[in-house]
Amino acid sequence: MKNKLFKRRPKRTTFRKIFAKAMIIPILLTAFVGFNIVPLGNGYIQSRTESQNDTDLNNLVNWIEKGDTPEKQWNRPIDFAMCVSASRVISTDGIFFNTGAAQYIMGTTYDDPKSAGVKWSFDKDGNILLSNRAKMWAIIHNSKGMANSIYCKFDPEEFDIPELNELFAEYFKDMKETDLSYSFHLKSLYLNEETNQMIPHEIEVNKFKTDYFYDEFDNAYYKDEPKPAETRNIVINADEEGFELVELVDRNSPDDYPSAGIFAILGADPAAFDDIYQKYKEYTSGEGTQKGMQGNGNNTDDFYYKHDLAENKYGASGCISVTRINLLNRHAVRKYVFITAMVFIISTLIALLLSIVRNAKNKAQYAFEDYQRALTNNLAHDLKTPLAVIGGYAENLMEMRRNSADGKELKYLSSIMNNVSYTDDIIAKTLQLSETEQIKKLNKTKVDIKALAEKSAEKYSTALEERSIDLKIEGKCEVTADEYTLAAAVENLISNAVKYTRDGGSIKITSNKKRFTVVNDVAENIDTKDLLMPFVKGDKARSDKSSSGLGLAIASAAAAQNGFRVKVDCKDKKFTAAVEF
Repeated sequence: MKNKLFKRRPKRTTFRKIFAKAMIIPILLTAFVGFNIVPLGNGYIQSRTESQNDTDLNNLVNWIEKGDTPEKQWNRPIDFAMCVSASRVISTDGIFFNTGAAQYIMGTTYDDPKSAGVKWSFDKDGNILLSNRAKMWAIIHNSKGMANSIYCKFDPEEFDIPELNELFAEYFKDMKETDLSYSFHLKSLYLNEETNQMIPHEIEVNKFKTDYFYDEFDNAYYKDEPKPAETRNIVINADEEGFELVELVDRNSPDDYPSAGIFAILGADPAAFDDIYQKYKEYTSGEGTQKGMQGNGNNTDDFYYKHDLAENKYGASGCISVTRINLLNRHAVRKYVFITAMVFIISTLIALLLSIVRNAKNKAQYAFEDYQRALTNNLAHDLKTPLAVIGGYAENLMEMRRNSADGKELKYLSSIMNNVSYTDDIIAKTLQLSETEQIKKLNKTKVDIKALAEKSAEKYSTALEERSIDLKIEGKCEVTADEYTLAAAVENLISNAVKYTRDGGSIKITSNKKRFTVVNDVAENIDTKDLLMPFVKGDKARSDKSSSGLGLAIASAAAAQNGFRVKVDCKDKKFTAAVEF
């Protein structure tokens, strides 16, 4: 119980210091996550991109060789499906990188300047037969149901129409470099019913500004309601053989025909397609299946897959799928930032909660310590007066009875005076310990610790001579400290050494830049555990009245006030007490 009551109290701290210390882990954890999340994410994106590219190539092979595609029942041409899939570079279904946009798109050819998904099939001479190079598509409905629907396309490589060339370039530039999105309304077109080719006649072009917002409940990003930005009409007058002008009904008349069910630019950015096509046409010119990855050095990787085809109705001898992914596309970066921020916020909240709990415990502990200290001080002060009275009465009786009292009576009076003196010494040191622990403002200066030791040692010159104890002081060191408290530490360490050094032994005091050390010979090894706590004595004779058990505790408290630490040890009958700076 005594050990718990008088255990050496750690230096008090504030909530700010507790929280600052607790924040070390959140900061290190956030730094670790931030440092590792990009390479981890890159590896994940690469594996998903390769898998996506393989799937796209296998689908293309099946479409060409077998024709077993779900689009077949709707009479959809293969290049329409190829163009639709061109918008998707990598779709993820995982929670970790789920962006929540559409089909959980990580990056698309439409909103990332560096990403692209390119596919084409070629004949034995290397000529392109089918590709997903961007085209303008329209589904013309002549009656209800898909049976009488026609998939029409305008291919800018087949018709050089300046207005549409400019529209294509403007479309891909806006989609990748701005927050603008497009919608088109086809009012009329020139149609070749034999080839299902078309040339738009009148188009209403609508631009919208699209913002993203974050939904905390779904942990995902969504597109906000588009806001109109620009509307204009484009009219094209064409005079191509085999094409007839077809007027389409108003889109607000769903039961009238002919109508356009869908009208949009679909497929890969022509500039990106041409760049990738030229590169991998040469790179995959060898025979047989070829597959691999090529890094481009600007945070983009190309995953390519070439496959030879069996005999088919298109006369295609092979097909190639290339997926170019920007590893640091905006969706990935947004997710990296989000995850890193969440790690920091959650770990900070945990650190804050733990700091609040710790601070509450500390306040309760400090309040109890203050109460305990006040009780001890009040008790010590209250005992000083009656002790002084008892001591005075005993001294007077001693003087009055010195010549008339017998030896036994004088012995009792002497014992009373000794015990009063011992108790008074304990009270004085208890108050000194309390005073040392409560010092808040220190006057730190350069202090010659050797001079302090020499001054303290002079007080014990007579006792050292009487007990034949040899004392040496070596070394020289100046430390920045409060001289009053440091002197208390030095005084109590030397006093303790003188008191417990065996007769005929030695005391060696040394000082350097790291520590002040007092080593003295003792009669037997001492258990130093808890020796720095108040009222703990190292000797076995618990009834020893020469020690209060407070000297080392005062030295430790005084050193701690200066930011130093007292350490004690006892080996080979040599007791060592050191103040570590």
